[in-house]
Amino acid sequence: MAVVQPEPQPELPANKRKTPLTLILLCLMAFIMYVDRTNMSVAAPVISKELGFSNTHIGLIFSAFAVAYSVFMVPGGWHSDRIGARKGMLVYGVIWSVATIVTGLVGSFVALVAARFVVGIGEAPIYPTAARMIGRAVPEEARGTALGTMHAVGRLANALAPLIVTSLILAFSWRLTFIILGGVTLVYMFVMYFTLGDSHKRAAAEEAALAAAAHASNPSQPRPGATPVDWPDMIRRVWPAAATCFCHGWVLWFFLNWMPSFFAQRYGMKLGHTAIFSTLVLLGGMAGTAVGGMLCDWHYRRTGDRLRSRRDVIIFGFLASMLGLIPLLLTHNLVVCAGSLGFAFFCSEIADSPLWVIGTEVSREHSATSAACTFTGMALAGAASPVVVGFVLDLSHGNWLVAFGASMLVLLLGPLFALRIRLEPEAPKKEAELALPAARASSS
Repeated sequence: MAVVQPEPQPELPANKRKTPLTLILLCLMAFIMYVDRTNMSVAAPVISKELGFSNTHIGLIFSAFAVAYSVFMVPGGWHSDRIGARKGMLVYGVIWSVATIVTGLVGSFVALVAARFVVGIGEAPIYPTAARMIGRAVPEEARGTALGTMHAVGRLANALAPLIVTSLILAFSWRLTFIILGGVTLVYMFVMYFTLGDSHKRAAAEEAALAAAAHASNPSQPRPGATPVDWPDMIRRVWPAAATCFCHGWVLWFFLNWMPSFFAQRYGMKLGHTAIFSTLVLLGGMAGTAVGGMLCDWHYRRTGDRLRSRRDVIIFGFLASMLGLIPLLLTHNLVVCAGSLGFAFFCSEIADSPLWVIGTEVSREHSATSAACTFTGMALAGAASPVVVGFVLDLSHGNWLVAFGASMLVLLLGPLFALRIRLEPEAPKKEAELALPAARASSS
C-alpha cells in the first residue's frame, strides 16, 4: 500500500521566521532598560531626603546619565556596526547592569553622578543596536509597527516603573532596589545573547548575501562593508532629524525625570500616591508610541511615500502635544492636570517610532550609526533638560508653570526641523527581489 506523503508547505521568508523571536526578546530588553532608566527619578525623593540633596543636585544626577547617553551613542552605535549587533548588545548591557548595581552601593553626590554616567554609557548604544536588528528582521512596510511595539513596551516600563521601584523601595530600601534591578538586567542580557544565537547569525548572513547580490546586479551600489562612514555627509543629512529628536527628547525626559517630583511638590503627595499618578500619566506615552508606529506604517501603505509617511506623523504628534499642555497653565485641578499630562505625553510619543524609522533610513548601510547620530539629539536634550528644569524650579521657588511653558516652546520648534528631513534614496526593489532566493540559499 502506497504511503501518501504530505505536500511540503511553502517555507516562510527568513525574516518572517525570525521576527517574532527577535522582537519578543528586544521588547523584554526594552522593558528592563526603561525600568533601569526611570528608577532614579522614582527614588529621587527618597534619596534627596536621606542625603539632603536639592532639586539642582537631583537634576545634575539625572543629567549625568543623559550626558553620557549623548556622548557615547554615536561611538557605541558605530562600535555595534563593527562588532555585530548581538555582541554589541551584550557588551553594553553588561556595562549598564553593573553600573546600576554600583548605584545602590555608593552614597555621595559625586559617586552617584559617576554611577549614573556609566549607566548612560551602557544604555546609549542599546536602541540603535536594536533598531539595526529590527531592520534585518522586519520588512520595510512593517518596520514602524515593530519599532513602535518595542518602544511601547519601554514606555509601559516607564509607566510601571513607579509602582515596581516604589514597591521594592518600601519592601527593602532604595539601595537594595538598584542592586536587584541591576542583577536582573545582567542575567537577562546573557539570556538574550545565547537565545538569539544562530537565528541572528543567519540574519546577518542573509543581509550580507542580499547586499552582495544587489551589488553584483548594480556595480554602482557600494559593496557591503566596503564603504566607511562618510562623516561630513552623514552629519549633513542627519542634523535635521537630530534637531527634531532634541525637541522630542526635551519633552520625553521632562516626563520621565520629573513626574514623581511634580506630584510630590505641587500637590504634597506621598511616595505611594506619586507612583500611582505618575504611572497613569506615563501609560499615555506607551499608547502613543504604539499608535505612532502603526500610523507611520498605515500612512506609508496609503501614500507610498516614505518621507511623508514618517514626517506627517511626527509633526502631528508635536502640535497635538503642545495643545495638550495648555490646561496646565490655566488650572491647578489635580484630575484635569493629570489628564492633560497623559494626553500630552501620548501625543508627544506618537513622534517617537517614526523618528526611529527615519534614523535607520538616513543611511541603510550604517544603520546603527545613523540611528545613533539621529538620537544623539534626544540624548543632548536629556542632558540639558534636567539641569535647566531643576535650576528653574529652584530659582522660581517651585513654579511648575515656567517648566511647562518652556516645554511648549520647544514643541513648537520640532515641526520646523522636521520639514527639513531628507532620507537616503530607496534601493531598487527589483534587484532585491531577484537576489532574495540566492541570498536565502547562501545563508542556509
